[in-house]
Amino acid sequence: MKKGFFVILFLIMAVALTACGPSESKFYFASQTPTDTSSWVYWVVIEKKGDKVVGAEWNAFNIEGDANNTYKGMDKVAASKAGIYNMNSELWWHEQADLVIEKFIDSKGDVNDQLQAPAGVSITTSEFYALAEKALASEPVEKGDYKDGYHFQTLKANAKEHAAVQYWDPIKEEVVSTGTWDSYTFGSFVVVNGRIVLAYFNNVFYGYKAVVNAAGFVTKIDHDENPETPKISLMADYTSATPKLLKTKNQLGTSYGMTGASPIKKEYDAQAYAAAAYLVEKQSFPETNTDGDFEGVAGVTITATDFFDLWKLVPAK
Repeated sequence: MKKGFFVILFLIMAVALTACGPSESKFYFASQTPTDTSSWVYWVVIEKKGDKVVGAEWNAFNIEGDANNTYKGMDKVAASKAGIYNMNSELWWHEQADLVIEKFIDSKGDVNDQLQAPAGVSITTSEFYALAEKALASEPVEKGDYKDGYHFQTLKANAKEHAAVQYWDPIKEEVVSTGTWDSYTFGSFVVVNGRIVLAYFNNVFYGYKAVVNAAGFVTKIDHDENPETPKISLMADYTSATPKLLKTKNQLGTSYGMTGASPIKKEYDAQAYAAAAYLVEKQSFPETNTDGDFEGVAGVTITATDFFDLWKLVPAK
């Protein structure tokens, strides 16, 4: 009788343990907020099983996308592994990042245990720990339908040549030209647990920081007092030896000068960020209308066909 009782008890416990099974992974995400002066924008993914941190990812994307001829849309880990992002140190960036992650996991996800840095680590680790703390304080990422990882998408194949833009340099008192360039839109996307958790849209547009008037337009001046020549953009003052030629609309910010022409008085970068925020929240875009515009996407009145086309390129599972 006792033997039968213990057999039944054993079977009940076995069924209970099988039902519970191993802890399911949960993923937590945080990223930096890109600005017009950003270069690399970092993000962190933390994997937990139960209360235990079992994995982490630390990476970054470059806001110039494939307008940057060095990285061409690659994420920082991939660029480091390919020998392109070279810090001229004994360990590559991705190798140092792996050491930081290993220490983080060994410390059971202690965001305050960042000193001393592991041997061989010379990179700044504050971005990782700040984002790790932010990620762990957030809700776990819900499951989605996209393929995990970093996805860079570009419409460069459909690029259109843009005429050179001329500026008046008030410091050197001479005309400066951007030269011609190919204009197109690109996007960076991060997918965690099947869900788009980061989206970033930008457009290739060469230019210099310019003076913007109160109406939101780039100030144009008659630099040569010749009524037969067109007015040109007034370049903003610069502090280095030479002005920096910027490659994208998001880097130009208000100096792109679209605010004055926008019906909602928002610059290109603000509208690109609004579209990205919508995609992260809704996980999809509505179809664009016959004019190429979104309907019902707050903060976006510019032609949105490119945003829609880039989103459709993000791979599903």
